[in-house]
Amino acid sequence: MRHGQGFHSSAVTPNGHLLPDPHLTPKGQEQCLARRQEFGDQSKIELLLASPLRRALESCHLTFAPCVARGLKIIALPMAEEATADPCDTGSPVEDLRKEFPPETVDFNHVRIGWYLHENEYAVDPVSLAARAAKLRRFVRDREEREVVLVGHGFFNHYLTGNVDAQGRQTTGWWGEAEVRSFRFVEGSEGAEIVEVGGRKGEGTSGVVGVGGMGR
Repeated sequence: MRHGQGFHSSAVTPNGHLLPDPHLTPKGQEQCLARRQEFGDQSKIELLLASPLRRALESCHLTFAPCVARGLKIIALPMAEEATADPCDTGSPVEDLRKEFPPETVDFNHVRIGWYLHENEYAVDPVSLAARAAKLRRFVRDREEREVVLVGHGFFNHYLTGNVDAQGRQTTGWWGEAEVRSFRFVEGSEGAEIVEVGGRKGEGTSGVVGVGGMGR
């Protein structure tokens, strides 16, 4: 799933990419609530994962509140952060995030001090981004849970799905705000490649929502 509309959106804030780690707008919150209603039964979902950027954590909590209510924690994963070094795509210190998101809701054990620095494996060049996407896919594939939700970002999701060229240019259009897509892993794939299955749900899409959504 891609997060809902954030305050960095050009429809809301001129030069919004300069806003540091923005929250969801009221419209973004409404989008997530709509996805929750459209999703229907969430009882089969076994694992909630999200980028540690605020808009992704908020989208996951709002959309999958029934899962949180029955005890699932959202696991914040830096591997799922966005794919640019713009202020809007640069995360906040984990000590600040822990104050905003209670421990009974979000698990920050994978988020280290300085995680938001775009260095080493979190660099934003195409080679590093492709490697991070493959690492994240393997992380999900190797978990014991079978029905997994990941809330992320429109640009990095193209790396997850393999829809970028060697120069890092997207080869397909943007995900819609709060759009949900479903995927399965390709059996025997060394890079844990995924293929889309079922329909889509979200702005500008049509179809039936499935479990296992992967989304700037």
